[in-house]
Amino acid sequence: MIERIGQGHLTGLYDVAAVRQIEQASFAIEGDSFPMMERAAYAIYRHICHRQPSTRPIVVLAGGGNNGGDGVLVAVLLHEAGFDVTLFDAAKRPRTGDALLAWEKLRAVNVPVQPAEAFLAYDRSAVVVDALLGIGALGHPSADFAALIDHCNHLRQSGGWTLAVDVPSGLNANTGSGSTIIEADMVVTFIVDKIGLRINKGPACCHEIVIESLQAADLDLPQCAHFLARSFFRTFQPCTRYGDSHKGTYGHVAVLGGDHGFGGAAIMSSEAAARAGAGTVALYSRGVTIGAALCRNPSIMGFDEAQGEPGSVLRGNSSIIVLGPGLGRLEWGHRLFDAAAQLHCRTVLDADGLRLLASKHWEGGELIITPHPGEAAFLLGISIDEVLNDLISAAEQLAQKYRAVVILKGITSVIAKQGEVPVVVGAPCPGLARGGSGDVLTGIVAACWAYYQDAFTAAVIGAGWHNDAAIKCAQEKGDIGMFPQELLMYLQKS
Repeated sequence: MIERIGQGHLTGLYDVAAVRQIEQASFAIEGDSFPMMERAAYAIYRHICHRQPSTRPIVVLAGGGNNGGDGVLVAVLLHEAGFDVTLFDAAKRPRTGDALLAWEKLRAVNVPVQPAEAFLAYDRSAVVVDALLGIGALGHPSADFAALIDHCNHLRQSGGWTLAVDVPSGLNANTGSGSTIIEADMVVTFIVDKIGLRINKGPACCHEIVIESLQAADLDLPQCAHFLARSFFRTFQPCTRYGDSHKGTYGHVAVLGGDHGFGGAAIMSSEAAARAGAGTVALYSRGVTIGAALCRNPSIMGFDEAQGEPGSVLRGNSSIIVLGPGLGRLEWGHRLFDAAAQLHCRTVLDADGLRLLASKHWEGGELIITPHPGEAAFLLGISIDEVLNDLISAAEQLAQKYRAVVILKGITSVIAKQGEVPVVVGAPCPGLARGGSGDVLTGIVAACWAYYQDAFTAAVIGAGWHNDAAIKCAQEKGDIGMFPQELLMYLQKS
């Protein structure tokens, strides 16, 4: 899989424990920890100078720890450069160590300081530097810190601009969870990219992420996951055609589903497979669904259930089956599920197919499953909160339990396979928050699987490609105005 995508496009995601190890190694090499705090502050200062006019007021919210110490030194640099800067002090107890050294520098240059509670009355359109809580704050913020966070977000919605130091306050750097979180226009994160910035609520709170290495020690530590940025699809076109090819080169996808009342799901999945480049696509469904599908897209082969068994839609055991969209949970859906398992073809399983998977033993071919967190919780027999509080672990558990490649869908998606480092793909796209988006995903992934052969590669590229096309579609049609099937027209747009 790495060879297909290219190592340079995948960046490592790390947890807090790894960051601490790198920090300690760096401090030991340098013999002092304060220079790294100074470099962190200067990096923040440089980004503010680059992005914001010198006439705009700047507010620094500083906690009492080392994250707050970074913010204190930022305030010193800004003050010395002539910016209108005010620091609101949110320290709960006397500062110690590097945070105290930073505070002494601040007092020496007379930066204006006010108590944190005064920030709640601040109403100017300003740049806010969030240095309240760092990567060590993994729980929910206290009530007074939550109030500061809420007011910061209010100022941003009223025209302010927020920069978060290392991580947005209130965001768990390990899990991306949190109840009250700073929404940052820019996050300048230090040393390495953190897993919590890229999963769960992290991507919605971090509109731009910049990584500053701070000359830290280069340690070879285990990564929680890889991250495939959306920028990959600016230069990489999936499922490209070859000059000496034919339709058989690009595989055959068979969609089984579309029970009464749910035909649209199977139609969208089959159209997605066709648009994503599958050589041939067949749909096995109810007669009324077949009629609608052929009216929309005559390139799809339609097989009415009355014409024979599901195996009649296959082109040998190299076919890719899509099972789940519009399948339903009645007798018809059970029958199709059992028939698909007996065909021993590679299968993309979603929606109602996942519900049936939890109650039946799959004896069919290789699986890619595409659950959302609710379905993942059902498959694992745990709560949705447990899934959301550790998406990486949940995806890995699903991969092990069902011997499948897993696309755990969310704001970003986590792709997992036993023996592989998980991959996180995508960026926030509220336009995908509607029925049918997952059906389109299954078709795209199936076409990628027919093309690339490797299930993990197909899942990573398919999920990222689906997200990229959806964002392009939303940019033209709006998050509310776009329909899931419309993103298919953006698969080939650079």
